[in-house]
Amino acid sequence: MTRNQLDHYREVLEQQLTSIGETRNQQQEEFVEGRESVGTSSEDKATGLETMEVDSALADSEFQLEKKIRHALLRIEQGSYGICESCGAEIADERLKAKPSVSLCLPCQKKHEA
Repeated sequence: MTRNQLDHYREVLEQQLTSIGETRNQQQEEFVEGRESVGTSSEDKATGLETMEVDSALADSEFQLEKKIRHALLRIEQGSYGICESCGAEIADERLKAKPSVSLCLPCQKKHEA
């Protein structure tokens, strides 16, 4: 992989990290505002709990993506970005363009999911 390609992927990954951080800050603000505005009725509490569950699931998903992005950035620094962590083959550029945080080639990803 060329230096220009690595720089491109680093920039994309760093932008994704920034976006996740901004989303997290916004969600925290909304959570605080939501807790302050929840009424005392059972219906209000149930709706509040349901919203908290959805928010928690989204936060967990974003946390997992953040971990993958940080791992990809580390792999760029180590010189192993774009190489499958399982078989050592080069990860297809199309796959990296679609999801720059991946660390497995498509065949290894399919095996991993099975």
